[in-house]
Amino acid sequence: MSRKQTVLVAAILLSVILVVGLILCRPMGPERYASGIFNFAAVSNAAVSAEIFDPTGARAEALILTGDDAALKRLTELFDGKGFGMTPAGLFSDKLPDPTEGDICWSVTFSCTISDSTLTAEYVGGKLRLTGDSATVVTTQDLDGWARKVYDVIESLYPEPTEEDGVPGA
Repeated sequence: MSRKQTVLVAAILLSVILVVGLILCRPMGPERYASGIFNFAAVSNAAVSAEIFDPTGARAEALILTGDDAALKRLTELFDGKGFGMTPAGLFSDKLPDPTEGDICWSVTFSCTISDSTLTAEYVGGKLRLTGDSATVVTTQDLDGWARKVYDVIESLYPEPTEEDGVPGA
């Protein structure tokens, strides 16, 4: 094969890989990652947890939000209409990194009881995974700032620590 043909074949292969990558990594609504027929307007409850990771501390306890909770409404607003695209690394692995001390970690599982569908979002070590029918590591515009807003909503649901919890002066 001549040099010109080799370059042409390489350019075609590179173009195909690029097009496939763009299709797979395009932003999609979170409903596309959920199990079953999912709609944020039909979310009936959510299980949430959030913490600043401390390897020596206890894990944050999960809280259940119901349809009349203002925090559930705020969380659905943060997710609904947001575009999430697969990361190139997410094409090969759906694992989140192990958290390190001081990392923001949170989890939200939205449930639609009408359609028996769920969507779980987990944020650990600066990475976001959406799980429904399958797990996918995704990204979004201003991921860290958006993830901090989600964390702030969830963290505000936990009671303030007291001296009995080992926090002096609380």
